[in-house]
Amino acid sequence: MTDASPSPAFSPSPLRLIVVIDGTNLKRALDDRSLTTHVNYRQVCIEIAKRIPAGQLPRRWALQRVVYVTASPIQSHDRDRFERWRKFEAMIRRQERVELKLGRLEGPPGRVYEKGVDILVAIELLAGAFKDQYDVAIVVSGDGDFADVAREVREAGKLIFNAFFRANQSYELAKCSNAFIPLESVNWDRLRLAPQPGSTWRRR
Repeated sequence: MTDASPSPAFSPSPLRLIVVIDGTNLKRALDDRSLTTHVNYRQVCIEIAKRIPAGQLPRRWALQRVVYVTASPIQSHDRDRFERWRKFEAMIRRQERVELKLGRLEGPPGRVYEKGVDILVAIELLAGAFKDQYDVAIVVSGDGDFADVAREVREAGKLIFNAFFRANQSYELAKCSNAFIPLESVNWDRLRLAPQPGSTWRRR
């Protein structure tokens, strides 16, 4: 009779992590702090995930997707702003594992309002939870409208964390999430991207 080889120790798969960024909300907060929007968003999300409070996760995680949701400006309203937006869009689309999803702006100049961005954020979080496409989500936003979304994500058996700047956070969203992660601890300047050759980046 031959001796059986010892079975290798079982190593559970890492938790599947997604990050959904409310781009309009984040841009406003970065502008208020004179911080650039031209950063490595995948690395930003990794830095945020590293700051999930100790004891909140049962095991290690692996970042699967980053979804940046925003709205494109209307070209006929401000051509310079639209050209800056096109450079920003190209920068986002070049980044590994970062997806750009777009709502829209409607209305005449000076009375523009955003449509579809909140819905796209909610769909990413809810559909992914109910289809079991992730284990852990981070929503980067200070919009309290996502509080009910966070509740539903937790009801579906998933973990959800809210990350934003403390001065702009939604206390209701933070309360409905598993924990709050302050963005003040992220070094945005270190994650800044260099301009592409021949380009002149300005705040979009």
